Amino acid sequence: MSLFKTIGAAGLATALSVGAASAADLALYSDKTPWNAGMTGLAEAASKASGATIKLQEITPTDKYQAFMQTSIAGNNVPAFFTWWNGQQLNDLVATGVAADLTPYWQQAIADGDFSADQQALVSVDGKPYGILLNVANWVMFYNKNHFQKAGIANPPTTWAEFIEDCDKLKAAGFTPINGPASGGWMPFIWFSQLVLGTNPDSFVGLTDGSVAYDSPDVQNAFKVWGDMYAKGYFTDPREQDDQKFFVDGTASMFLVGDWHSGSFVEAGMKAGTDFGTFLMPSLSPEVQQSVIVEASPIVVSKAALEANPDLGKGVQAMMGADAANVLGSTVQVYNGNLKANAPNEIIAADKDLVAAAKPRALVRWWEAVPSQIQGDLVAAMGAFMFNPTADQATETMKTMQTINADYWASK
Repeated sequence: MSLFKTIGAAGLATALSVGAASAADLALYSDKTPWNAGMTGLAEAASKASGATIKLQEITPTDKYQAFMQTSIAGNNVPAFFTWWNGQQLNDLVATGVAADLTPYWQQAIADGDFSADQQALVSVDGKPYGILLNVANWVMFYNKNHFQKAGIANPPTTWAEFIEDCDKLKAAGFTPINGPASGGWMPFIWFSQLVLGTNPDSFVGLTDGSVAYDSPDVQNAFKVWGDMYAKGYFTDPREQDDQKFFVDGTASMFLVGDWHSGSFVEAGMKAGTDFGTFLMPSLSPEVQQSVIVEASPIVVSKAALEANPDLGKGVQAMMGADAANVLGSTVQVYNGNLKANAPNEIIAADKDLVAAAKPRALVRWWEAVPSQIQGDLVAAMGAFMFNPTADQATETMKTMQTINADYWASK
């Protein structure tokens, strides 16, 4: 289901006509259940600073959370605070009129040295910030150091040929090379987008703005490589709903995901830097520039709630402070970008060094960059391939995705 697909113009106008939020709206809604301790800390900090009582409310998985937010917008019951996504997802949300412009709070945070103007841009639409940064993450490949040692792999791969060779070594050593879940209503896009990006970063960008078709040669190549990897037994069963299970239990050797996941691995009993490390994924060809996905997740504030209770602005300031950032870092090891905060763990600190040394092209994640109206349907098509990774299914998936894509852009 696409987030704003079923919100009619009349219903939205009615939803936005009421200028105040009810007491029940004083909640921080999130789909990030693994971050419960940190999110609870943010709600408590905002409550203390604002004088309001703000309670954490969680809805998972992500597709159910999106459906809830769709209903909330249509029904004029938008939470005071709620987690969101940047890029096109934030653009679409701002267009509904429910999000508060947080310019004065960002101006103060930049003046205080907590954030930079570049970080403000991550959560801005038309130059105005509409979010509190919750997470700024690099997408990296996590790897099990013990598995690599047992497979005779001295160092992480730096080329695609080395990566494939390492997958074969890991499989020969008795491990499934890659954890590849399709859970949560969003994860099927991970390897699709990585393989397109590794084939041609410009095509990856073009998929999100309508200039490249979902059955173009670069996409066809990505599906061929993806299918070959499945045929060689590189991936775990995509039906597993615990997205990290096969990585933390030692079944799978690698997991491509945002480095915010490092805290979850530690909570599961793994030791950062000892049991697992990270590396940047190489492009599929040495001639293709290496790229890295940078994910930025905001907390959005309801415009109606802030207008009804201006003291909530003090809660915004508290959430943007170094103390709140350190709560996130110390409890769930998530980094929100605050320049005065401590690095949550050595993995996140090391990833910053990896990116600084490699100087890859930084790109907005597909999930945030693609139009929200077609996001869910495209992910569902990708998931269909993961459950049946054949050449025929790849053709059908590309046909389905391009029909969805072409219809959307033709309507613009």
